[in-house]
Amino acid sequence: MAKDMLDAIYNAEEDCRQREANARAESAEKVEQTKADAKQVVLSAKEKAQKDADMLFEKTVKEGKKELEKASEKANLECDILSRTADKNRKRVIDGAIQRLSL
Repeated sequence: MAKDMLDAIYNAEEDCRQREANARAESAEKVEQTKADAKQVVLSAKEKAQKDADMLFEKTVKEGKKELEKASEKANLECDILSRTADKNRKRVIDGAIQRLSL
């Protein structure tokens, strides 16, 4: 009977060691899976951030081109106005200079 009790205790301890080893292995596996999941989350976040940055860059480029076109159109309009004004005044200025030189 004592041998049976010792065998039972030994078997219980062995069972406990096996459960502890299984728990450690399962815990290590969960740690590795959690690390892999975290890496994937970080990678996804980086990809999304890059995509968002690229979209913002493209939007900024388009807006910059529009502003440049507007500024160019405005400058061309102002040049046209100055050119027409110069054309209108050219004859008068030349005639005035000729009159002064003729005196």
